[in-house]
Amino acid sequence: SPGYRRKIVEHEAGHFLTAYLLGCPVEACLLDPLRAATDPRFQGAAGTVFFDPLLADAMRAGSVPRSSVDRYSVVVMAGIAAEAELHGQAEGGRADEQALVRLLTSLDGGRSWDYAKITNQARWAASSAALLVRAHRPAFDALVEALAAGRSVGTCVMAIEEA
Repeated sequence: SPGYRRKIVEHEAGHFLTAYLLGCPVEACLLDPLRAATDPRFQGAAGTVFFDPLLADAMRAGSVPRSSVDRYSVVVMAGIAAEAELHGQAEGGRADEQALVRLLTSLDGGRSWDYAKITNQARWAASSAALLVRAHRPAFDALVEALAAGRSVGTCVMAIEEA
């Protein structure tokens, strides 16, 4: 339905905008699950692929600073935050929550991240993402329109910058 598709666009715009604002280049954003099924980066679902070079370097080095964990957490939770900001609740985001849990439990074998710490990190990240979306609402709205129109990643970045 058009309403459901719009929520997908808004959810992905949350990821896209926060990744951009936090310095993580967006590689791709696909809103069509059928197209996503043919691209292994999306694991069969609509989504936004971003790259955090600092996190990637830190993971290779085996020592991930808290700032990298926080940045990743905010971007991953931003889709849920955008939905909640616009609609008072989020319908999507299960895969995002799972991605965050996977990252956190992969750090030092998961010894530092028990259930309570993961929950607190997710809440903090979602709140931080909601504040970013709220503070950059004109850019978010312009991005939603660009994504809904099927624009390229570059054109979407221009929409953010020109808002």
